[in-house]
Amino acid sequence: MIANSECVQALLHEVDTFADCDTSVLVHCETGVGKERIAQLLHEKHSRYGKDPFVAVNCGAIPDGLFESLFFGHSKSSFTGAVLAHKGYFEQADGGTLFLDEIGDLPLYQQVKLLRVLEDSAVTRIGSATPVKLDFRLVAATNKHLPQLVKDSSFRADLYYRLAVIELKIPSLEERGAVDKIAIFKAFIAQVVGAERLAGLPDLPYWLADAVADTYFPGNVRELRNLAERIGVTVRQIGAWDAARLQRLLALARSSPCLREARPRCWWTAANGTWPSATVSLRHSTPTAGGVRTRRSISASAARCCGRNA
Repeated sequence: MIANSECVQALLHEVDTFADCDTSVLVHCETGVGKERIAQLLHEKHSRYGKDPFVAVNCGAIPDGLFESLFFGHSKSSFTGAVLAHKGYFEQADGGTLFLDEIGDLPLYQQVKLLRVLEDSAVTRIGSATPVKLDFRLVAATNKHLPQLVKDSSFRADLYYRLAVIELKIPSLEERGAVDKIAIFKAFIAQVVGAERLAGLPDLPYWLADAVADTYFPGNVRELRNLAERIGVTVRQIGAWDAARLQRLLALARSSPCLREARPRCWWTAANGTWPSATVSLRHSTPTAGGVRTRRSISASAARCCGRNA
């Protein structure tokens, strides 16, 4: 994982600190920042749970009426079409880690069933009367402000307190700054172009690195990867950093309605209070002037990432 910025280095330090704990972890982040990778690190670094399965579930993609079957499993012949017994997500994660992505999208009636499993450490399959004891670590992630959802009565307070034993905040790509933006962009370019072809090309052009650093990506790493793949495919096919073509791709990306939006203030900023001490502090990795990054500071970061002096 690329971690040149101070905020990501601080996050990874938090991961190392809490990875070997058995308690639940709640991860706060924007979309597209790589939350599953952080969950995997928490899993892999655990001395006991890291040896067994890592089961990832997107709570926003659970079809209506299938929650019980998917999470709790079912016995053979428990309903029409149940020709075999099936282990649900809870049982599949037994001995390992269950990662629940987009936990804020879970309906209330499903939240209470999840809470019951967490409290009892047991699950009963559909069509069975025998509970199965479980031992897994729960990591949940959300891009929503759960305390506000609790106030709005759309998320259970008891489940929130059960999940938020340890809270981690993954910084957005904008918070990571130019240093990480360019490093991630270069890594994606290398994947697309290939090591051999890339070795025969000059270094990443300064103007391109500067443009990437200065672009706001509301989709975070996922959106940056999309741009890198477009540029990487073009460079691979023509065998050069063709400024005219690449600038057209940059202009196309920047013409996207979402890229024209102003950089938003997140709900976890200082304006809304102090973040709990268990989370990492957030700081830009690039110089600032009056709290706003300047063109000079961005250019200096781009130059350093390209191996040049500003």
